[in-house]
Amino acid sequence: MFEERLTLSVLSEEGLRAIEATAYRLLDQVGISLQHTAATEMLHGRGCRIEQGRVYIPEHVVQWALKNVTAHRSVYRVDGSPAHTYGDGRVRFHNGGGPPFVYDLESGARRPATLQDVADVTRLLDALPNVDVVIPLLTPQDVPAELMVVASTETMLRHTLKPVAAAAVEKPAQVPYLVEMAAACCGGMEAFRRSPTMSIYVSPVSPLTFTHDVTACILAVAQSGAPFHSLPAPSLGATGPITMAGALAQQHAEVLASLVLAACAQAGAPVLYCSRINPIDLRTATSSWGGPEVGMSGACAAQLAHRLGLACDSFGFCCSTGRLDPQLGYQRLSNALIPALAGVDLLSGVATLDSGLCGGFEAAVIDDEMIGVIKQIAGGCPVNDDTLAFDVMSAVIPRDGIFLSERHTVRHMRRKALWVPAVSDAGATGEESIGVVARARERAQHILQTHQVEPLPEDVQRTLADIMARARHELPGA
Repeated sequence: MFEERLTLSVLSEEGLRAIEATAYRLLDQVGISLQHTAATEMLHGRGCRIEQGRVYIPEHVVQWALKNVTAHRSVYRVDGSPAHTYGDGRVRFHNGGGPPFVYDLESGARRPATLQDVADVTRLLDALPNVDVVIPLLTPQDVPAELMVVASTETMLRHTLKPVAAAAVEKPAQVPYLVEMAAACCGGMEAFRRSPTMSIYVSPVSPLTFTHDVTACILAVAQSGAPFHSLPAPSLGATGPITMAGALAQQHAEVLASLVLAACAQAGAPVLYCSRINPIDLRTATSSWGGPEVGMSGACAAQLAHRLGLACDSFGFCCSTGRLDPQLGYQRLSNALIPALAGVDLLSGVATLDSGLCGGFEAAVIDDEMIGVIKQIAGGCPVNDDTLAFDVMSAVIPRDGIFLSERHTVRHMRRKALWVPAVSDAGATGEESIGVVARARERAQHILQTHQVEPLPEDVQRTLADIMARARHELPGA
């Protein structure tokens, strides 16, 4: 009868238009620093001005680019089977990526992450029901720097069957290995190009800077057929204006410039809009990912992305603390709930702590619990003949007033009418309560002891090993 989902709009129509107009002015009047000769020539050929090392992109070039990229919508599992579609009104969730440190599950001590940690946490994320997309959570410190992206991605592919994205690339030479690995898992390069099973993130440098390697990565991803996720991350008051409206305009310009490059590289390139605006700690002048500005900016970015017809990936499960304490809880829930209610398509950050410097097994389990809460809230209050329950009330109330044994109750409980916690204490008090952290640790340990991912076919495993061997031999410095 009625679809009463809970929704939130932060920006008015006038605010959205003003941010968009400012972004276009930035590209046309301030321009971008583009440190890639071939890309500069491509943009000049499209009608961009080149003056004193900066490339000025007029609005008509941006509009051309938007018509010549494709919104990344269809998402596939590692084996190429369909998973879900962005833009269907539901928010999906994925873990963060990049931390060089991990909190050891047994000792709780912070230590450098290893490739085995990547394998273990990937298997944990594969088992958690509310994590929809998996990326390599950690940057393993026991492999050469030049191999970190390729090695962590290969390890991830061996330990999950869920949809995946690669670790963010920083060198264009990494891209072919990632695409080959994904193609090997889904039936070959032709199958991958038809139904790409791995997205790849590339981060422009704020403010409005496209280094040679960043630009080359964007071109390589677009030409490969993998969905390109543009991932700028301006810091409020540092690499972007301290005002959120200004930072949103700058980030919007950075994404649009990325899309121009992708369209020039490959007509029809699949793309997705990302937001990673973060505040700085004014006492230390370092990024602090626990402030509410992260969630608010992600909510605004979702509105901006949807006006372009693009899905949006924003950060949300973030905090500035490295401890599993109340600060972690309120920072993460507030920063994830706001963009989720604003309609963001993909929400990032699961299992990351300490402003993105560390990953944690217990944090992954607690975040999975929080996602359940967010889904319950975002589901709102559906109103129809069945949920209004008049027939049930008319039968039960005159009889005994007890609804617990009714089929209507059972049916709706199976449909998750009430949120049922997995690790939160439910009814335990005093000494009976061991606390959510201990329960999360127990659940993570149990999953790692019992959950096994169906292994890839032997020929696929051999192909992945061959690709890794070539990467070790061919990548400079590896």
